[in-house]
Amino acid sequence: MTVSPLRPVLAALPLLVLALPPALAAQEKPAPAAGETARASTGWGHPIYDIAPDPAVRFGLLENGMRYAILKNGTPKDTAVVRLGFDIGWIDEDEHELGLAHMIEHMAFNGSRNVPEGEMTKLLERLGLAFGADTNASTGFEDTIYKLDLPRTDPELVDTALMLMRETASELTIADDAVDRERGIIQSETRTRNTFAIRRLKHYLGFVAPDTRYAKRFRAEGTGAIIDSAPGRVLRDLYRRYYRPDNAALVVVGDVDPDMIEARIRERFDDWAAPPTPRVDVEKGKVDLARGPAAANFVDPDVPHVVVIDRFAPYVEHRPIIAETDRSRLVALGTAIVNRRLQRIANAADAPIIGGRASASDFFDIQRQAQVRVQAREGEWQRALEVGEQEWRRAVQHGFTEAELAEQLANFEQRYRDAASQQETRRNRGLAEGILSTARRERIFVTPQTSYDLFLAHKPDITAEAVSQAFAEHFALSDPLIHVSTKQAIPDAERAIVEAWRTSAAQAVAAAEDHGGLAFAYDDFGEPSAIAEDVTLEDLGVRTIRLENNVRLNLKFTDFEKGRLRYAIRIGSGQLALPSTKMGQASFLSSVSALGGLGEHSYDELRQILAGRRLAYGFDADEDKFTVRGSGTMDDLPLQMRLSAAYFSDPGLRSEMLTRWQAILPPYLAQLDATPQAVARAQVARLVADGNPRFGIPSEAELAGVTLEEARRLTAEQFAAAPIEISVVGDFDGNAVIAAVAETFGALPPRAATLDEWESERLARFTADRSEHVLTHAGAPDQALAMTIWPTTDDDDAQEEATMQLLAGVMRLEMLERIREELGASYSPGASSNMSHIYRDFGTFSTSVVVAPEQADEVFAVVDAIASEFREGPISGDLIERARAPLLEKIALSRRENGWWLRAIDEAQLRAGRLDRVRSYEDRIRAVTPAMLRDAARRYLDPDAALRIRILHESLVPKP
Repeated sequence: MTVSPLRPVLAALPLLVLALPPALAAQEKPAPAAGETARASTGWGHPIYDIAPDPAVRFGLLENGMRYAILKNGTPKDTAVVRLGFDIGWIDEDEHELGLAHMIEHMAFNGSRNVPEGEMTKLLERLGLAFGADTNASTGFEDTIYKLDLPRTDPELVDTALMLMRETASELTIADDAVDRERGIIQSETRTRNTFAIRRLKHYLGFVAPDTRYAKRFRAEGTGAIIDSAPGRVLRDLYRRYYRPDNAALVVVGDVDPDMIEARIRERFDDWAAPPTPRVDVEKGKVDLARGPAAANFVDPDVPHVVVIDRFAPYVEHRPIIAETDRSRLVALGTAIVNRRLQRIANAADAPIIGGRASASDFFDIQRQAQVRVQAREGEWQRALEVGEQEWRRAVQHGFTEAELAEQLANFEQRYRDAASQQETRRNRGLAEGILSTARRERIFVTPQTSYDLFLAHKPDITAEAVSQAFAEHFALSDPLIHVSTKQAIPDAERAIVEAWRTSAAQAVAAAEDHGGLAFAYDDFGEPSAIAEDVTLEDLGVRTIRLENNVRLNLKFTDFEKGRLRYAIRIGSGQLALPSTKMGQASFLSSVSALGGLGEHSYDELRQILAGRRLAYGFDADEDKFTVRGSGTMDDLPLQMRLSAAYFSDPGLRSEMLTRWQAILPPYLAQLDATPQAVARAQVARLVADGNPRFGIPSEAELAGVTLEEARRLTAEQFAAAPIEISVVGDFDGNAVIAAVAETFGALPPRAATLDEWESERLARFTADRSEHVLTHAGAPDQALAMTIWPTTDDDDAQEEATMQLLAGVMRLEMLERIREELGASYSPGASSNMSHIYRDFGTFSTSVVVAPEQADEVFAVVDAIASEFREGPISGDLIERARAPLLEKIALSRRENGWWLRAIDEAQLRAGRLDRVRSYEDRIRAVTPAMLRDAARRYLDPDAALRIRILHESLVPKP
């Protein structure tokens, strides 16, 4: 489907990234300093100076050395998360153990002393946890974290979660035969993640920090061979060395009784014996501060052209004191100003960069680091390097203006203020992971209100001079290390890059100009509409309003997120209203509409004028509507309505929009064949839909041929008269929301009362060509994708749609068992049902497996066998319940989420008939019987109807 194919590219671009100071979440361990003594310590023994930790967090330390933390929290209601972290990661592995820390993480799901192999995941599924979504783990440079997200907090589930964490901590069997079965899964995961981004990161680390374990252990040579051959005893030795109570921290956050949780933790973990030998920390290495200037060139045909300029200095441990927090905030403000300057440059005509960012941080905990990273237009790395070098130097030499500081101060204050106002409904997951992050580097965890208070106390002393000085001190470090990524090798790369830097550094830079004094031009849209209809849907708690000009408004108040609301504005019919030959224009509008600004203001002017407000700019051209979606506060909603009403009634569609599009298009197109998954996203939907141009990604010619004039013409009629429906969910003042909508969208000319049907545009058909299709990618040769796709139908039958959703869940579980666990052929096989609500009689049921090329046939055969068994029936009742229970828990949890409710009611008036699906979703899932699943499989999973798609590396497919 073509909604916004360039969204991932825009999200990945180094645009505006605020390096917020540590005060927002955590403060680092103090170094001893004369005249500064700790007045107390946390339950984990972390010293407390003049910044108070969050008093609601209960920290504890068992006699065996295991740390634990408990926080009662009610968002989402009746749920909890459990995190168990170990201080072991890639850097802790010896030469003969490369990759085995990650392998131990996998083995945690493969059997322990009290849970047989293969039963842990099934046990959790029966209790309503989905593998991957609620049951997960991760391994990084320095830590391994086990994660359980509990959909309920009843004693049985909490006890089970703590029991499984205890099993993971010390009771894993790591049997030799289980290790052998896991090897293929690890290799599949490694294959799946072998992208140009990972290869670039490895090259970057090897350049800037070759003498550190971070570079030496990340994707180290020989890792694959060790994973394939390491005896089980080597894993068991590594496990015993690091999985010890004095190397672990357990965090529980949720709607729980802390006394009860603490007692259960002690019952489970008190008898975990600490080994007699102390843990030995590894020597991490250092960055050579005297090495620069130096340069390196990473080359890959899919990589965007990126220039990274780093400077390093000796590491200084940060003390959790107000003075240190204030200093880091000044540096962060300066960094944000530089980011804003880079954004302005990127938005200008003929800009050599697509985006950029500066950052001030630590390189892990071994060096101080200052960095500027810019993404160049294709082939423009020299000009991009000049931008990065000169903007860095301009900031260090000349500092910042009062207007620049005012804009960023407003943005910082808004973030601090909103975080403080929403403190009582912080989410379990973020809290747990924030608390756990304080364990390894001995930080203290603070509340958002504390951070806001610290900011307010500091604000009167924040001047442009103070920010300029703090920024210059941090960024004037060692000579630079410059890493340049390009699609083709730079001749004599190091000399050429360093020479380009020296040439740029020889040019004088002037101070930035001061800009200010602008005011928002869109205050009066005309006479507000009165309310024509006002109905409350009591069972859903939704108030539906129609204004006299036919603008519709849906309101649902909740207490799920204190001080926060979510909104959706939908207008017209989106892509359906565009000719099928103009899908490139839809991508263009969705990707860069914000940059088009308004008739009276450019995008950059808007960012300056509206600083300090949380707002969504621009709009998307979705498949069947133009939309604006976002979240904010009641204070900002009236301004959001003014801004969005202006985007629809007076869109600027300025030249900056086209300039940015032309800059991002080449790197985007270059990545469409970078992996099998990228090829699938680009080509499979259109292939399945028999070439329908409304599916898949438009051709390069369509994307490159967009114009501003055509964008204006194609949107003018919809924006002028098509129906508008606005929905707001969350914590808000209903009367104020109604007034804000009435004074903006309600003051526009009358809208159509109903949506156009666009019947001819809703026609779609599954391809009649069922021969196997082979597509090619240009990524790693050992990656392939095996897809099987069956035609289904649209979602008019709500019960059948629910049945097919459950069938997809059952299919995925069976694929995990046979393809992942038994064959060891793929890390995460997937299955999905997509029954369209837009295209008549069109839908698909599909399976997708990333696999080694030589195993594709075996995977296809397994999928065929499962489908055949499902058609013959009956499907195991246990298998059905293991798919059904997590789905029901997910639905129940969704009903406590504002985002879900926003999607549920965002067309409550224009498509009111679909509200019954909201009311009946759980009942429809519960109603599915084994016979219904068998009948659905017989109806749709016909082997003669299946389409196989195999995506292989281009070197494996003969050229025609």
